[in-house]
Amino acid sequence: MAPALYHYFPVPMDDHSEKVVLRNRKMLKWLWILPVLALVLSLLVALIVFAIKANSKACKDGLLAEQKCLNKTRLLELQLTQAQESLVVAEAQAYLCNQTVGTLKSSLEMEKDESQKQRELAQKLQGENGNLKQELENMMAELEQLRKEHASDEKNGSTSSRNARSFLVVAVLLSLSFGALLA
Repeated sequence: MAPALYHYFPVPMDDHSEKVVLRNRKMLKWLWILPVLALVLSLLVALIVFAIKANSKACKDGLLAEQKCLNKTRLLELQLTQAQESLVVAEAQAYLCNQTVGTLKSSLEMEKDESQKQRELAQKLQGENGNLKQELENMMAELEQLRKEHASDEKNGSTSSRNARSFLVVAVLLSLSFGALLA
């Protein structure tokens, strides 16, 4: 075996330790840069994946469906608001109708009472009319009797003043009877 010749160059200790410290510092810099670089690369990849998915057909269809849903929701809210307003108007009209019906019912009751009074008055007047007719018939019979008496008095030669008074009484009674019938 051949003798190995080892020759070491003398290295001053101060230089060597400074070089090691400098090399360690450079490595620490790279060690901090690597995680930051890895984080930036992972965010960049995530952003690219998100951009691809966001521009995909399914995502665009979902956004379109969401927009249609929002439009329909707004339309339904508008229709609901209009229906509520119509309901308020209808309730106000129903309240007025109920008041009108109440007023008409009370007016109808008053008219029924008035009609009943009119019927009672008509019955009373019919009764009086019947009485007056009876009186008229009695007076007509009396008149007929007076005529017969007058005719017999003329035959007997009575005074005409008695006849005049009889006719005057009959005329007054007849005019009173007709006036009562017309009332």
